[in-house]
Formats: sequence, C-alpha cells, structure tokens
Amino acid sequence: MTAFRPHPSALSLLLAAGVLLGLQACKSSPPAEPPKAQAPQAPEVDAVPLKAIQEGLRTQEVPAASTLQVWFPAEAAGDESARALLTAPVSGIIASAPAAPGRPLAKGAVLLTLRSPELAELKSRWLSAQARLKRAQADLAREQRLAAAQAGARRDLESAEAEQASASAEAESARISLQARGVTPDQADGTLILRAPSAGTVSAWKAQLGQGVAMNEELGAFQAASASLALVELPPPAPGAWKLGSRTTVRDEARTWHGEVVGLPSSMGDTTHRMTYRLRLSGAPLPLPGTPLEVQVPVGHGVLLPSSALQQIDGVWGVFLVDGDLARFRPVKRGPDVARDTLVLDALPAGARVVTDGAYLLKSKLMRLRSGGGDE
Repeated sequence: MTAFRPHPSALSLLLAAGVLLGLQACKSSPPAEPPKAQAPQAPEVDAVPLKAIQEGLRTQEVPAASTLQVWFPAEAAGDESARALLTAPVSGIIASAPAAPGRPLAKGAVLLTLRSPELAELKSRWLSAQARLKRAQADLAREQRLAAAQAGARRDLESAEAEQASASAEAESARISLQARGVTPDQADGTLILRAPSAGTVSAWKAQLGQGVAMNEELGAFQAASASLALVELPPPAPGAWKLGSRTTVRDEARTWHGEVVGLPSSMGDTTHRMTYRLRLSGAPLPLPGTPLEVQVPVGHGVLLPSSALQQIDGVWGVFLVDGDLARFRPVKRGPDVARDTLVLDALPAGARVVTDGAYLLKSKLMRLRSGGGDE
C-alpha cells in the first residue's frame, strides 16, 4: 500500500492559516495589567495638639500608684433574728395611739392598748372556775372528815373527789387561756397592754387608733435595738479582695467595729446599679438600726483621678496625658467611683500631667480627627 503524502501547496495553506489564527488571538486578548500597589493605611490618631483647644483645660500630676482603702457610706441593720411581728393576742379595739415608729423604746415600753371583750370573757371564765374549784375543795374536805369518822358514804366521797378534779382542770384551762394571750390571771381585765419585747423601735404599724382587730392579726413590725449588720452598696467592679470571711473596719462618728463579710451580692440592683454587701459587726456596743456608718473597702491597686479626666472613645476608657505640645489618649482600666474621683487600675506614669477639666473637649477634637475632619 502506498503512504499518503500531502501536496506541497496544501501544506503551505495550512501553515498560513495557523499564522492568521495566532495573530487574531493576540489582537483579542489585551495585555495583562501589572498589580496595583495598595496604599498604606494611615495610623490611628491618638493625640490632639494642645493649641487646638484655646481654653478650658486644666491638668494635674499623676500620683504614685498604691493599694487604696476607701471609706464608703453604709447603714446599720439588724438581722432577721432581731425582727419581730407584732400581733393581737386577742380580738378587740385599739384604744390608744400606737407608739411612734422609729422612736427608741426600752424593753417593756407601752406600744398600744387594746380593749377586748374577749379578754374580759376569759377573765370571767377563770373567776368562775376558781369559785367552783374552791367550793369543790371545801366539799371534798368535808367528805374526807366524814369518811375518817366513818360517818359518811363512800359514794359521796368519790363524787366529791371527781368534782374537785373537774373543777381543778377547768381552772387550769382558764389560766392557760389567759397566759397564752400574754396576761396573768391576776392582772387580766378587759384591757390588754402590748409592750416592747426588747429595747428597739417599731419599724412600721398596720394598725391605727379605733381600729377593730381579730386575734393573731398583724399590727406592725418591731426591730431590736442591736444592729449586728452593716449594709454597704458598692459600684462595680466588685472588690476582688472581698470574699466570705474577709475582715475590715467599720466606724461611725464615735465608735469603731470589726466587720466580717457574711453576705455577697447575688446581682446588681435594678435601680441603684450597685452591689450590696453584708458585714457582721463585733467589738464595740452595737449601734441602733439605721445608724449611718462608714466601711473601709479595698478598691484595688492604682491611682485616684477626678472622674472628669476619664473619657470613653469608641467604647474604650482612657485619659489624656500631656506629651510636649500634644495631649495623647491613653487607654486605662476603670475601677469604681469614689465620690467625685475614679480609681484607675492601670499603672500610669507617676509625675505625668493628666488633663482633668476640659478632657471632654479633647475627646471631641480627637473623634473629629479620627473621622477625617482635620484640624480646624
């Protein structure tokens, strides 16, 4: 078989077509552009020229950092065992104005007077039981004398013994009924005097003069005079050094107590946004409930600066430190507020100048600079 061989003229045509196709492809594909160089990002602005703020700035020197103990206001309070409900032992009508709430009272002081027909009925029942018992005792004594002389019937003696036992039980029941209502039979009449169970104060009344009350009805609340607790409300963050059993000092204008942490806050108050700690007092004689106190709180290691010095920018708290002709923003960790000051927990350079009054002007200017507003 003879091999196929293309004609020379056909081969020339194929080569020409290939060249034309290559030229067409070069025309349809534009040359690749070199990669563009990305512009460098400008560093974040953290300083403001002091000359940008003409007036209103005031600075102070940063003190050396230390472990701070700050006095916070507190209040003396009695624990649950020092509180008592005042109830009506018998039904009746309140016949005297209740003692003023909050006024210091001695143990046994009159709180209110209650006129009670029920109490009068109980006293009458006790008197009747006493009369019956006396008669039964006399009858039994007579029957015992007759029996000893063999002049009386055995049945009469047994009847007298049963009557004396019944009368004795009735008299005892009447006595217990009176004592259960807080009065002794000899002193009972139609009037009941409600007295203070201990030295203290009435914290609140639910009863008023002329009101009729039922037995066991709540009349008010009583607070014993000894306030064994101090309640202190602290702003966040919580003092890290305070745990159950931690000890500190509590004081008023004249006395000082040892305070032991016995209650930690479970949550922050909805209205006060503060955390309440309970401290058990010991040492000096205990104060009255409601007495203003002060508690020494370890707030942390750092420095106290005027609260006006701290500014928040983009969610970050910081201060402006003077750096030559600039006021440079320095982020810090903010601690609790103490009166008009704020604890800064970071180690700021001691001796540096920090802007206090007018720091908000620097904040406004810095935010404009960061947004591209430029220096005006």
